[in-house]
Amino acid sequence: MLFRCKNCGGNIVYSPEKKAMCCPHCESIDSEEKMATPQITEETKVTCASCGAPIDITEHTSATKCPNCGNYVVLDERVSGKFLPHLIIPFKIGKQDAKELLKKEFSNRPFTPAGFLSNASLDKMEGSYVPFFMYDYHSDMNYQATGTKVRTWVSGSYRYTETSYFDITRQMYADFEKVPVDASIAMDDGLMDLIEPYNYKELEQHQDKYMSGFLAEKYNMGERELTPRAVTKVMKDSKAMMEATVTGYATVTNVHENINPIKKAVDYALLPVWEYIYSYQGKEYKYHVNGQTGKVLGVTPVAKGKVVAYGVTVFVLTMLAGFLIRGMLL
Repeated sequence: MLFRCKNCGGNIVYSPEKKAMCCPHCESIDSEEKMATPQITEETKVTCASCGAPIDITEHTSATKCPNCGNYVVLDERVSGKFLPHLIIPFKIGKQDAKELLKKEFSNRPFTPAGFLSNASLDKMEGSYVPFFMYDYHSDMNYQATGTKVRTWVSGSYRYTETSYFDITRQMYADFEKVPVDASIAMDDGLMDLIEPYNYKELEQHQDKYMSGFLAEKYNMGERELTPRAVTKVMKDSKAMMEATVTGYATVTNVHENINPIKKAVDYALLPVWEYIYSYQGKEYKYHVNGQTGKVLGVTPVAKGKVVAYGVTVFVLTMLAGFLIRGMLL
């Protein structure tokens, strides 16, 4: 689908700043109408619903941008049926704000290449929705251990030590809601773990309009395939909750624990990320901004010429300072 403006015919996109559908051409608000679905002509191509140009897509693309006319299109068959998202966190941070967050994070680093944060480079930044499965679990927890408490005192010329032993038993229940596991092969799991957390209270029922103006993927892996990762998260948090109740002991040994996570529900969700790719000396550097919270991730490239120039400058200034000091002493 493509959202066209009823007033001027332009491509209407969702504006995080205005929290509404906005036409970048005539600036009208919520004047969109859905156009026909782009047709997938080949496994790796789709036809733009606006200009008819072919658009290259991947196996998992669900929303993309036409390189010919610049319009954003959403592939109906990849956001419907079994691929219909249940939930979404719409972008809260717009492109300009994402640029400013990157500049704030990296502009004071002295050895970055000159064009690293130029407007021309940053304009290539794109917002993407990453597919997630959100798991609800009930966790039954049992914990047994032996704890000791040690008391010492002095009487006369003797020091006494008393060690008391305690049976520690815990039985707990906990419900976990919306445990997130990313379902994208392209997006590194460790990276997404760092981009999190999102404020999951802002999850909304999915609406197609939120995808206009952004790229997106349908899930690459099924919820059953990703269940072990959700279980690992639930087990880890359940264990931490139990251990947090065992305090005040000198030692805790003979620990036996049993955690039984029970899956209650699973939702398919899309979460927002801004991505900026900067190429420098044949290498790609990727930067990500959480599209809801503004959290920034990335490692800056180092311009060797600037490092050398800095070293030479320091050397020259040091030599000059030495000559001045020597002249003052003569």
